[in-house]
Amino acid sequence: MSRILVASTPLLGHVTPMLQIAAAFQKYGHEVSFLTSSGFQEKVELQGLHFRALSGHANYDWRNLRSMFTEAESGAEGLEQHIIHLKRLFADSLPGQAAALDVAIQKWEPDLIVVDVLYLGVLPLLLKNGSRPAVMSCGVIAPMWRDNGFSPFAGPDSSIVGQKRNITDGLHFDEAVRPGTEYIDEILKRLSVGVPGGFEMFETMYRLPDRLMQLTVDEFEYPLVERRDNLRFAGPLLPQPSDATSAPQWLKELADSMPLIFVTQGTVANTDFDQLINPAIAALADEPVTVVVTAGSGDISRIALAPNAVVKPYIPYEHILPKTSVFLTNGGYNGVQTALSFGVPIISAGSTEDKPYVGARVDWSGVGIDLKTGTPSEEQIRLAVRKALVRHGYQTKAKAIGERIRQSDALAAIVAEAELLCGSLIPNN
Repeated sequence: MSRILVASTPLLGHVTPMLQIAAAFQKYGHEVSFLTSSGFQEKVELQGLHFRALSGHANYDWRNLRSMFTEAESGAEGLEQHIIHLKRLFADSLPGQAAALDVAIQKWEPDLIVVDVLYLGVLPLLLKNGSRPAVMSCGVIAPMWRDNGFSPFAGPDSSIVGQKRNITDGLHFDEAVRPGTEYIDEILKRLSVGVPGGFEMFETMYRLPDRLMQLTVDEFEYPLVERRDNLRFAGPLLPQPSDATSAPQWLKELADSMPLIFVTQGTVANTDFDQLINPAIAALADEPVTVVVTAGSGDISRIALAPNAVVKPYIPYEHILPKTSVFLTNGGYNGVQTALSFGVPIISAGSTEDKPYVGARVDWSGVGIDLKTGTPSEEQIRLAVRKALVRHGYQTKAKAIGERIRQSDALAAIVAEAELLCGSLIPNN
């Protein structure tokens, strides 16, 4: 039995998969301690895991993120929004994350550190001189790594001309995000460490850990010209299979004669249903389809009604997706891959966090349509749904990648790699 310290950025989309991973370590007989913000203490302890709290600014409450931004910052969009989020949610938390990690290492002496890929507080440990426990990073978001085989703007092209374009685009991207990367470099400097050549967004976080477990399969990721040695594709974290008889009665009674369009804005982005859900209901109200909507954590009373629409607070994916013809989503990484595991074509409409990267992969892989906006019009939605229903190539590709996803076992792969690393002392020079 080994001691494994799991540390997570205190955001729901990071903590949820990291908790699944931590629970798997414990199931396999390891002693596990989970480090994140106090807002998740109950959730951690319900899993039977030992909880450790982050310190200082890092110990923020994900339910009150608006308090972390000025009024001007709250209104930012696009690349500016990404840089502001990088600073406030991740970089400003770096010292507190690093301090809490250091305390846990000194007091508990873990055999392995496991973090989500945006837990920047692991950087001082990876950069300072001296030996340290091995570090595994888990790619819980769509990859933002760099490779000459694809452009951060235009996608993959590994031809000689394409690689030249990709390198140029990468340099332009570096320049665009420089306010964020320089901000991180300054914080690291205050902690008496630094990334040789400067922090790269987010290449540094992929390059430095001893093992990088990306939660997808090769087939849903751009081909890499240079396959990094530390990278393993684990597959996504899928819901447990359930008996069809346990599905809710209303779902069993839905007619199979019409295509079912499943619409969601995910579990968190539910403060404004006018972004996707309400336009979708309006767009499809007169179409020969059944629309099923989940409100997630949002107020269901603010969702529009239509004769062909069913609205529920929560629907287990494993119940609804076997009956789904098209999945219309704001582009959550794991939700998209869960739909693909059932062979369901995707329509992706996301513009925040990693969602544009998810949508780009939906388009590139041929499993669906990327609307390239987080606020699509009714006409865009209606045309995309019609297209997804009649072009069978989307379903063919979705089924092919879905088969590969179903063959994967993310938790088993992560545990196996972790056990290889446990007890290793890594020298930093």
